[in-house]
Amino acid sequence: MGNKVIHRLSNLEYDNTLRDLTGTALTFEHTFVSEEVEGFDNIATSLSMSPRQVEDYFVAARQVSADVFANPSLRARIVTCAPDADPACVAKVIADLGLRAFRRPLTAEESASLVEKYQEAVALGLDPQGALQHVLHVTLASPQFLYRMELDPDPANAAPRKLDGYELASRLSYALWSSMPDDELLAQAATGALGSPESLTSEVDRMLSDARSEMLVKNFAGRWFGSKRLDDHVASSTLYPDYSPTLAASMQREMELYFSKFLYEDLPYSQLLTADFNFVDGPLAALYGLPAPAGGMAEVVNTSDQRMGILGLAGFLTHTSRETRSSPIIRGKWVLDAVLCTPLAVPPGLVIAPLEEPVEGAPATTIRQQIEVHRASPACAGCHNMIDPIGLSLENFDGIGRYRPKYENGLAIDTAGTMPDGQKVDGLPSLVSAIASSPRFLPCAASKLGTYALGATATEANRDQIVARWTAGNPTLRNLIKEIVTHESFTSRKAEGL
Repeated sequence: MGNKVIHRLSNLEYDNTLRDLTGTALTFEHTFVSEEVEGFDNIATSLSMSPRQVEDYFVAARQVSADVFANPSLRARIVTCAPDADPACVAKVIADLGLRAFRRPLTAEESASLVEKYQEAVALGLDPQGALQHVLHVTLASPQFLYRMELDPDPANAAPRKLDGYELASRLSYALWSSMPDDELLAQAATGALGSPESLTSEVDRMLSDARSEMLVKNFAGRWFGSKRLDDHVASSTLYPDYSPTLAASMQREMELYFSKFLYEDLPYSQLLTADFNFVDGPLAALYGLPAPAGGMAEVVNTSDQRMGILGLAGFLTHTSRETRSSPIIRGKWVLDAVLCTPLAVPPGLVIAPLEEPVEGAPATTIRQQIEVHRASPACAGCHNMIDPIGLSLENFDGIGRYRPKYENGLAIDTAGTMPDGQKVDGLPSLVSAIASSPRFLPCAASKLGTYALGATATEANRDQIVARWTAGNPTLRNLIKEIVTHESFTSRKAEGL
């Protein structure tokens, strides 16, 4: 079942929810403490609450409420009637705000408490607008807003229970949009329409057609395949003078557009590693040795070059490199984790010395020769025999993803190796063929997306059920999402127990 701890909004979810609830342009993601586990920022067990965070949320709520009520158009989203002329207005505003802010209707106690906050503010001399601003402040600082709560009526009962419509609407909206449910989802929650698999799959199609689904590209895929890492990547200006913030942005955008094509155009996920198209603008075309397209980013197909699939994108090859060179170790480990979900049994307490940078005047060596020291160590060989063949197969691409037939020092590049399952690989084409045929490839995608969608680690049993249903049909990313959100691990939960 979808058994997980109480789920605080991640920093990104918090910003998106504030935006969709109030219309504010204020953001706090980069000022709050960052919490990440398993590569994602929305895993419930990692989203703690310290006294400092409580204070930060209180201050942010005050800033947002002031921003909203200083802007007539934003204020009108909250105050939809005249509180000084209509006696029923305050209760209506509070009920409407509570429904959207708490992602469910207010209880009688919650409604009475917020009405009391309004009355206290008026008694202190605030006018109706100021008192409602205070109510908004209190609402945005409340646990019911900051947490996605799924309350078990009988915590001692271990039997699974179906989520109610509002809980399911929240799971769905935060999985696909990283934000609160919209009016349509809330309306379906109220009528119980989300209870059927057909309704859920229909909602997936509707929600993927909404611009907010770009969060699956920018946040989910951006963390899964690492395009977000390009924001902070540093490359030596001496060794890579062509690398710049502009080129990094182009690389990042290409990774997003590449994933988007699979998500929105329903290409089979099995082609993610082998599809031979790119998205380039002037700077990226120059790096790839292609003619610059007219205008901005354009899709191109070039079957005569040396790259293919997501592992051939300059963005991936760059963020898995060091500042001064390509890194087979980083690249290999990244592929094992992101594409094959293969854990590495690292001995506890193992400390691995970083590779020494080449010394001027010393005999030239290849990267393969430099990293042999790890495979020669019994403590390191177990992992590096898995990692190194993958990374070395990508050595025809330098530290910013540019193709090179030989090393800059003139030495030949050897991309040959053997995968853990015994398959021989030699270069990118044979590497992606070996990975794509692995029995871990498709289940890994289900694990990554399932973990992100639920905000909790997907169990092996649930994953296997989802994969079996997914691969029995057309294994696109859209269909994988549909299989995940209709599976009982997403639509039900078990009480934590006492």
